[in-house]
Amino acid sequence: MKIKKILIVSIFFTVYAQYVYAQEGSKHTSLQSIEALYNAGSYVTAELEARRILESRKINDSVRVAVYKFIAFSLIAQGKTELAKEQFISLLKLEPGYDLDPVYTSPKILVVFRESRQNFLLSRKLYKDNGIEAALKNNNAVTYRTIIFPGWEQIHQNRTTAGRIFLGAGITTLGAGIVFEFLRSSARRNYLSETDPSEFNKKYDIYNRYYKAEVISFIAFAVIYIASEIDVLRAQNDLQFSFDSNSSVSQRTAFTFMIRF
Repeated sequence: MKIKKILIVSIFFTVYAQYVYAQEGSKHTSLQSIEALYNAGSYVTAELEARRILESRKINDSVRVAVYKFIAFSLIAQGKTELAKEQFISLLKLEPGYDLDPVYTSPKILVVFRESRQNFLLSRKLYKDNGIEAALKNNNAVTYRTIIFPGWEQIHQNRTTAGRIFLGAGITTLGAGIVFEFLRSSARRNYLSETDPSEFNKKYDIYNRYYKAEVISFIAFAVIYIASEIDVLRAQNDLQFSFDSNSSVSQRTAFTFMIRF
């Protein structure tokens, strides 16, 4: 019975890991296909394939950024620069620090991207000045998913990579803790019912190993749970650091260290 339970849990985690790996591999292959279509001059087909991937809710932010880029590239090749700017702005909303390689990127694409980035930065400044950014943050407040299980809130926020890591680690450690709890209970009954002194110590050692494994598993789950909570709060509070130096006419240098919560 014990071996059967362990096998069931092992099979479950193996299938889950294979599913995640297959999903990531499929997305990588799709991006390669879109890039091949774009390089071959099939801009309309590349755009349509990229939009098809974009409709899936199971893609992570890094894949979404790459998809926005290929849609924008394809639109520029078709002469639709204004629509391409919208795609670049969507990309920058996910990754504000994103930039294109000036050496390997077409000058025509660079011009459109830089105009898009200027519009994006201007809109962010206006949001901050008018207090709209704070309102948007309140609308994206942390939900009840945060306290139920690690990783669920990250997936809800479309931060799927972090979400899957926390979710997978949480399932693994909690599942292991539950399995070891059953094994420990069974081992405890065995050593308490043992009448042979020579066998008693052996069975107690088995019980003790299961007990330690159970404690370690639940502690590991608690650590993952707390780490997930911290990750959600960091993403929500947008913790920022800045270190600026300003030189005045009198050649005095002033340093400012700012932490914004």
